[in-house]
Amino acid sequence: MRPTIVAWILAPLSAVALLVAVHVARSADARPTSPVVWDEEQFAFVRRMVADTYVDELSETQSRDAFYAAVDGYVRSLPDDYNDFIPPEEYRKWVDDTAGHYAGVGVKIDVLPNEGLKIAGLYPGGPAATAGLRIGEVITHVAGKPLAEVDLSKPENIRVLKGAVGSTVVVTVKTPSAKDAPGNIVPALRQVPIVRGDIRPTTVFARRIGADKKVGYLRISEFVETTPADFNRALDAMVADGVTSLVVDLRSNGGGVLPATVRIADRFIRSGDIVRMTGRARNTRRTETARPEDTIPDNVGLVVLVDGHTASASEVFAGCIQDHRRGVVLGTRTYGKFLVQNITEVPGRDAAVKLTSARYVTPNGRSYARDPKHPEVPAGLPPDVVVELSADDKKKLGQAFDNQEEAVWSAPLPFPDVPADWLDPQLARALELIGQNLLLQDIRDDRPGAKTPRNG
Repeated sequence: MRPTIVAWILAPLSAVALLVAVHVARSADARPTSPVVWDEEQFAFVRRMVADTYVDELSETQSRDAFYAAVDGYVRSLPDDYNDFIPPEEYRKWVDDTAGHYAGVGVKIDVLPNEGLKIAGLYPGGPAATAGLRIGEVITHVAGKPLAEVDLSKPENIRVLKGAVGSTVVVTVKTPSAKDAPGNIVPALRQVPIVRGDIRPTTVFARRIGADKKVGYLRISEFVETTPADFNRALDAMVADGVTSLVVDLRSNGGGVLPATVRIADRFIRSGDIVRMTGRARNTRRTETARPEDTIPDNVGLVVLVDGHTASASEVFAGCIQDHRRGVVLGTRTYGKFLVQNITEVPGRDAAVKLTSARYVTPNGRSYARDPKHPEVPAGLPPDVVVELSADDKKKLGQAFDNQEEAVWSAPLPFPDVPADWLDPQLARALELIGQNLLLQDIRDDRPGAKTPRNG
């Protein structure tokens, strides 16, 4: 991915679901007894030593950063790699990210140090586009404050574009001079009032593929709160239009919020378990089950594409489809993150703690979690059909995904040489399986449990 920042602004939320997690709460649901060692006196002694004898007196910011680092170090020392303390600025961004919709002006920006924010993309029909801003222009002032005078590497200084839906922000915009303009021409400046709105960039990229366009392709880039609605709109339109099979692409999907994954898996499974979780706290022991309502017809074939970057919530979906023999999982082994994190907000501090709270297994009880003590042991969900990609194809696939995501913002494609209808070898193999009607015959019916996957 290119190092481009999306300017997102969050409307107030009453509740936020979690990153392959159970929920977000302000206080823990249960506090089981545990032999946790925490020496308050020793911690207080170290703090006093720093305050009284460290060579320089710490500023408030330095002192706060030291405290955050201490708490973060405590949780990061736990046996797995997925725990950390989330300070306020990062927590607000996490809430923005998992919500999947943002109260803002609808721009994608590149930071220009000592100048402002260059518009790299505009959300179609969004507030900035409606107000007349154009890609390539530079926002130099927000609410009269010059951006050249602030450190734009700090997230809080970019958040000045954010605010409540319906509120107005006035920006000063500089239109760069034409390349052939005389050197003495001063770039034009204009002030533009923008009414902030609700921005919902999609996480689902849909198109029709195959010789007769009877195969629906649905790529999910991540699972956020708005993903099920986007997915269902595309899925329902395709089924109503007579698609015979579907390809759900979860490659490079690192996960997201668990409820979104469950809702999407439920569209394919009529009954039975979707995922089972177990942990020490009461609220982490649960099973998500399918409901018969809104299940798509069983005669619509399904291939799920996975790779080594398919993780967490994506593995929940792939494992569910595989265990119910609803479709074929194709690609390479997934990442192997069969753990659930719960994010708990620190009361009154606008910060949070992310802790691994449970393990999950597929409906048949399988788990392929990475073992940090034995990295040589294979991890990750094994696909039914193994198809490897060359280094060149992996690079090209990443570029194709980048093109899809830039197109959402009406931005110039970063890799115009990669055609929109390009079929990588894994997707091409999926179409072969569909064309040969192997989904239900040769593959699905002869795979009991975790049998060795066949090669493509």
